[in-house]
This record gives sequence, C-alpha cells and structure tokens, in this order.
Amino acid sequence: QFSRSQFAARFSPVFAMEDDDSPSYKTKRPAPVHGDELSKALPTPEVDDCPTPMLAAITGLEKLRIREEMAQTPASVTLEPMPEEPSTAGAAKRRRARKSRAGRRAGGGGAGPKGLQAPFVLQPRTPQAHARTVIMLHGFTSTGKQLASGWLPALAKALGRRTLDTLKLVFLNAPIRTVSCYGDERPRHPAWHDYFTDHGGDEGRPDLEEEIDEEQVAWARERIHAAIDAEAAALGGDYSRVAIGGASQGCCMALDAALTHRELLGGVFASFGHVYECTARLAPYPDGRDALLISAFHGAADECIAASLALRKYADLVDLGFHRLTLRVAPSLGHCEPSDAELVAFADALGGWGFLPKPGRGEATAANDEAPAEARPDGRVEGRRTARRLIV
Repeated sequence: QFSRSQFAARFSPVFAMEDDDSPSYKTKRPAPVHGDELSKALPTPEVDDCPTPMLAAITGLEKLRIREEMAQTPASVTLEPMPEEPSTAGAAKRRRARKSRAGRRAGGGGAGPKGLQAPFVLQPRTPQAHARTVIMLHGFTSTGKQLASGWLPALAKALGRRTLDTLKLVFLNAPIRTVSCYGDERPRHPAWHDYFTDHGGDEGRPDLEEEIDEEQVAWARERIHAAIDAEAAALGGDYSRVAIGGASQGCCMALDAALTHRELLGGVFASFGHVYECTARLAPYPDGRDALLISAFHGAADECIAASLALRKYADLVDLGFHRLTLRVAPSLGHCEPSDAELVAFADALGGWGFLPKPGRGEATAANDEAPAEARPDGRVEGRRTARRLIV
C-alpha cells in the first residue's frame, strides 16, 4: 500500500509536455482488436504504478471484442525519473503550492486543454445490441486504458462474455497536468485536477480533505457532462441507460458529475473516494437527484483517503435525502487494494441499475461457468484474493 506521493515518486514518470489542444470526446467507432493483438491492447504489467483499484487479470478474453480510440501521440515526450522522496517539508510545500495557485489564477487559464483525449472503449457486439453505457474515470496518474486492463478481464470472468455484449464501456482519459503538492519538483501526471496539499501522503492525515484546484474540477465536470450527453444521445436520449463510475480521484469526479448533471443517470459506482466539498457547495442539486442510485465502496484501512472522511461525506448525502445509497466498507482493505469484494460490489451495482441482461435457461452466468465470489455477512469475501497487483 502506497500513499499518493509514494506512488508518483516510485512508479510514475514526469511528462515534460505542454497542455496542447487535444481531440475532444468522440463517439466514432474505433478499429477492432482481435486475437493475437489482444495482448498488446491489454498488457499485463508487473507492478501497480497508479493509485487506482485493481482486479486480477483473468483468462478468457480471447473472444472479447475490444476496440480502442487512441489520442494522437504528442510530437515530443521526455521521460525523466521521479525523485524517491519529496525534498521539502509539508508546510513549505503547501506555501509554494498556494503561491503557485495564486500565480496561475492571476495569470488566467490553467484549467486544461479544450477537450479530453479520445477514450478507451469496449463496444457492444453490434450497434443494434447496444443497450446501456457505463462511463469510467481513472484515478490520479492513471489512464483509461490502464483502468480497462483491470476491469475488463474481471468483468468477463465474473459476468460472462455474453453479458458484456450489450454494454458499452467508455474509459475516459484525463489531461496531463502539473501537480503542485510535491513542491519544487512539480511533476506532470494524468489528473482530473491539481492538488495543493498532500494530507493523504507525507502529511499522514488521510482524514482531511485535500485542497484542490476547483477551476480544474469545473473544467473536467463540463467535459464529463459532454461525454454523458453524447452517450445518452446514442441511446435515444435516455439518461437512465447511462451510468458512471470511478476510482480514487476518478471516484470523486464521477460523484461530482452524477450529482450535478441536469439529468438523472442510471447510477454511479464510487470506489475509494468521496464527495468533494466544492461539489457539496453546489447543493441543492437538480430536482429529483435524491433518487440517484449510488453504490459506494471503500477500504477500512485506507491511508490515502480515509474511510472516515468518505463516510462523513456519504452521511451528508443521506441527510440531504439520498436514501438509495449503498455503502460497503471492506475490513482491513487499503487504498485501491485489489479485492474480490470490489468486483462483487460493481457487479451488484450493474444488476441493481438494470444494466445486466437476465440469463436464459441453461445459460452460463460467467466465463468458464464460474460464479463470482460471494460476500459473507461480515463483509469478507469467500474465494481467492488476488495475488498480484496490476495496473488499472
């Protein structure tokens, strides 16, 4: 288990590139990936290099129809090693971060490029079979493809290939941003927004909400809303057939997008995150938003975003009348630590939203005729815990 800063310092490169205009969200069907090309599309890395949840990469994907839209490769990308540890104390880092924030805002801009890079997409079997869409948001320093490389094999194993035939899974990509909370290093990572504090890292206070760039949150919210609108339009304007989910920073942004969109979505899956204070300040939310189906998952031993912080934020939603909220806290589970419990929670959420087709008589419900792991009354999960930590 690593803190946010330790993940960045140990595994992630510095992207020395500018926030050039990148392609906006697209719905064009990408080229398919088949057979022996699958291993290239879904690599199996050796270690976790981002603070997002991971489920085991499971066999049985040979026949999945995976298609990908990739953004154009930047003309010049320089990779440099990250320092092993931040070189300054927490208080000094916060002062520099605030100075950086003030300077950027005084100069105007800094919210991000004009649009998001193209997403990683799992298309349904045919356009006619498309029944539901789930939009997924990756965590800090991750990418849509990395998130997909963990979720797709696990879902195929737990739910069966035929179940995925009618689903479209869209893994959005955040822009590359300069991160302020690490002091003078100011590395660049994929991020929905900047951090000005590192409470959940070196400061050792994961129970405190981070100070973030709210202008960048608003920028990301607008683009995520646009992606939701595009997917709803492809489904005849039916927003109940579109859901959103995310992990860690992506979880916080998924909650923000679902709570603030003008239309009620089919549901939201919130893993290892919480409702931002800047999101809560936008209440009262649109009429009828308390009917939103929220499935939240967290680890009791999370030392990056403490479960106590998440629980307080979800309690605030309950106080506002959000009574269709399901919250699962897994015992002894750290931040985005892989577990069967998270897979069970996501599968249950899809079923609760009505996003899974009802299997016919004699039809297998999972690849290789195996059922997903079952949760016990105490919240633990029967079955083998994932042994390897891979990228999501």
